[in-house]
Amino acid sequence: MPAATETTPGPRHARVPLPPRRAWRPPAGRYVLLGLGYLLVSLWLQRRVLADPSGLLIGHVTADADMFAWWLNWFPFAVAHGENPLLTDWMHWPYGLNALWNTAVPLLALALSPVTAAAGSITAFNVGVVLGPVVSGLLMVLALGPYVRSPGARGLAARGVAGLLYAFSPFHLAHAVAGHLNLLWSVLPPVLLLLAHHLFARGPDGGPGLRRPWRLGALTGLALVGQLVLYTQTLAVGVIFLVLTAVVLALRFPRRIGAALPGLTRAGAGCAGVVAVLGAYPLYLVLAGPARPRSAIRDVHSTGADLANVLVPTRMSAVRLAPDSAADELASHIGEQGGYVGPAMLALLVVAVLVIRSTALRVVAAIGALSWLCSLGTAVVLFDEQLPITLPWAAVAEVPLLSQVEPVRIQIVTALCVAAAVGIWIDRMPLAPAPTAVAALLLTGFALVSWLPADAQEVRAASTPAFFTDTAGALDPADVVEIYPRITAGWNDGAVGMRWQAASGPDFRIRGGYFIGADPDDDVVIQSRWNRYQIGARWVADGKNDPSDAYAARAAAELRDLGVTAITVVPGASPEGGDDDRVRAWTQRVTDDPGRYDGGVWLFRTPVAAPVG
Repeated sequence: MPAATETTPGPRHARVPLPPRRAWRPPAGRYVLLGLGYLLVSLWLQRRVLADPSGLLIGHVTADADMFAWWLNWFPFAVAHGENPLLTDWMHWPYGLNALWNTAVPLLALALSPVTAAAGSITAFNVGVVLGPVVSGLLMVLALGPYVRSPGARGLAARGVAGLLYAFSPFHLAHAVAGHLNLLWSVLPPVLLLLAHHLFARGPDGGPGLRRPWRLGALTGLALVGQLVLYTQTLAVGVIFLVLTAVVLALRFPRRIGAALPGLTRAGAGCAGVVAVLGAYPLYLVLAGPARPRSAIRDVHSTGADLANVLVPTRMSAVRLAPDSAADELASHIGEQGGYVGPAMLALLVVAVLVIRSTALRVVAAIGALSWLCSLGTAVVLFDEQLPITLPWAAVAEVPLLSQVEPVRIQIVTALCVAAAVGIWIDRMPLAPAPTAVAALLLTGFALVSWLPADAQEVRAASTPAFFTDTAGALDPADVVEIYPRITAGWNDGAVGMRWQAASGPDFRIRGGYFIGADPDDDVVIQSRWNRYQIGARWVADGKNDPSDAYAARAAAELRDLGVTAITVVPGASPEGGDDDRVRAWTQRVTDDPGRYDGGVWLFRTPVAAPVG
């Protein structure tokens, strides 16, 4: 951002640029204290899981928690057994999955692998949910270093409050209750905020501030590659808004473009070189790798934020001026309703932009406004009703790859900009005369209180039948298992079968799962397919007439064609309920096997001759 210049005495009061004021850096111990403070807040919000971190899962909205637990387990297993950690056929057999097209969080799986090895992937998932906001908040504190100038307590307070707001923003609170581990580790946005200062700031001589552009470009490339193997959607959002920042600055300071371009070109080349070398294989998997979906994963026109959410909080906010019934009318589910800003915070942001003479603040505010507009998607949705108003994101809807971005998740950039603007405001807000100071402090206090998190985080039981924790002698890697209840994306424990498979080692492959992939018949598949066995099982569980012998024979033949070697039936585990005895009898008919009951699970062998491998 532009450095200050001041007028010095002399002929015609010539403007002489002064050396830039160095940003005050708090002692390292202060960062440790801030980190401990953020950790205590995160632990308090998620304290319900502390009673049994290996038997409870944070989040009670979607099946995503079970999916993340599977991928956290997969990475260390794959490395230990010489498998490719970014490709797998242990789920969705025999077609397999591409980790970069799933929320596999490989980098996070690597970081949490000691926890996974010591305490299992459920505990690793819970640890990741607790630590994600803490790490993201601390990175926000570091990123504000060049933007906050006050030394001592005021500068520390400005950065500490900004980090707290970012870490426990409505965006992160919403995705925590949804179990979206990938979005709780929102580490790239603050890193890009810091890099934006070094890429686009003016130097003390009034020229471009870019120093050592090759090294800075390489660091930017490393950040992008790291995000590539963490979560690709946040990578796309981050790059888009880094470019938008450059555009906003170019429009604001067009005369500086010529001087800045050489350094930025070298930095861009350095960034591209690092991404091309270190990110070559991940990029190949995204762009042309096997097992990737062959068409759009979701309808981009249905993944925008609800306009009302900017003023209507959900139950994840402690202070709710709107009735709870208003939040119930918002589009989507609570896990995607993280766009709350609120009237008090909006008022503070407007006052800050009008009162504080800071280019950095105004650019941050502009980017925040643009990100909020983009997060609404391709058209305005108000209380779940689409209005005939087309929005700028519609231009992205037809762009390959970018059309896969869910615009509602751009809200993380809005949260970042709000937190950064508040930090700059606290750093520079007027504290004299007294009436001005009182008004500024009151407005700031109201805004901060409006973002207090509610004590509303949830957990759910994550029990695993004993059979799956010790399958020695019963199942092995040559087995492909059909699990009843069928694995789905359903919110009510639809994907528990994935967690059971992970708990076994995994010791066996599964035909279905909850994932993003494709098969020969469909360009996009997101959950295990219905087959005749599962259709019959659901039929009899619901108390309907038994399928015919001919249908049972076709079900057995279909399992044989799919390569299924065994079926496990877990009584009492179906989210839809039903008659488990009839399911067991149906499975006996299909497999011609009386079954074996062990560790809370019925195991049936199917007459499949060809083993996996």
